[in-house]
Amino acid sequence: MLWYKSWLDTRWAFLIALALLIVLGLGSVFGFATVQELVKSLSPADLGQGELADTLREEIELQSTFRGYIWSQWFAQNNTTLLIILAAVLGSGSPFSGSGRGVLFSLALPASRERWIATRAGAALLELFVLAMVPSVAIVAVAPAAGEQFALGEALVYGLCAFVGASVFTSIATLLSTVFDDLWRPLLLTCCAALAIAMVGYALPEDRGLFAAMTGGNYFFDGSVLWPELLVAVVAVAGFVYAAAVSVARRDF
Repeated sequence: MLWYKSWLDTRWAFLIALALLIVLGLGSVFGFATVQELVKSLSPADLGQGELADTLREEIELQSTFRGYIWSQWFAQNNTTLLIILAAVLGSGSPFSGSGRGVLFSLALPASRERWIATRAGAALLELFVLAMVPSVAIVAVAPAAGEQFALGEALVYGLCAFVGASVFTSIATLLSTVFDDLWRPLLLTCCAALAIAMVGYALPEDRGLFAAMTGGNYFFDGSVLWPELLVAVVAVAGFVYAAAVSVARRDF
């Protein structure tokens, strides 16, 4: 019953988000031919000298292969940004609001408050997992239609890394939703937390930090995964969900 209610509360946001990610992911696949034409029209010799020119040459080289293009345009940019926003959306929304959430019904169920909020968080994380993995698999499945190939194992690694990183923001939003009784404050504060984490990441080496782990850049270039960052993310998720459960248990209705 708790799982079903959690699904009812988030199903439309989840289904719309899934459709959006699939469409945008497949759009990236079929946009490769256009990018190839642009890359071929650029001559490295015309870029001149300097740090900016070197960066542009590296980007052109990256975009010249389907593997590099998909990682750069989708997994390292669009997918990561969208998953963070959608993770915040799935976790936001107070279980105590009177706008159709059915708080009295939920409290009357034969389950503890801790189990109630843990189930809400679990449902949101399960939906986030689907959002991270299905578009990745869809890209692999549709790539042959564009005359290209993308390794399934590689796509799954990128999807899993993105899911683990984005789940931090779902858990933050879940905790904030037990503090605030509206949708927007948890959502906006979670996005602010994402910006703060991104700013911290700028102070770290280029290949370290939560966002570096989410994009899978290390795996793309040398086949390694940032396990310390992913482990910290898992611990943070557990901590935020536990704090949300404590917040609900202590709340006076």
